[in-house]
Amino acid sequence: MAKYKIEYLTEESFEYTGVGVFVSFKHSIGIEQHKLAIDNVLINGLEIESTSLEVGAEASVSVNKGLIDYLEIWSYSGEYPTQELADYTLRQSWTNGQGREIIVK
Repeated sequence: MAKYKIEYLTEESFEYTGVGVFVSFKHSIGIEQHKLAIDNVLINGLEIESTSLEVGAEASVSVNKGLIDYLEIWSYSGEYPTQELADYTLRQSWTNGQGREIIVK
């Protein structure tokens, strides 16, 4: 997934559930050249820390037809804010993952 080009993704919609959020994506022209060799897969093992979250959260990425379809986030505490997180650290935590992080302040 490291080769996947995030600049081809635009957030299309947010569905807040109270315990998390579903983020759907729109794809820009040119993304086809970066399709993944997997289909109908849910990739788990992403952890989120934020000052807006009591304990933290976990995230999964849904891949459909080789393209990222949506991101699902759910809070460990059972409560999630109803707006985008102002600050967060997103970390790979799956077995044999490289532990990469995205930090937004």
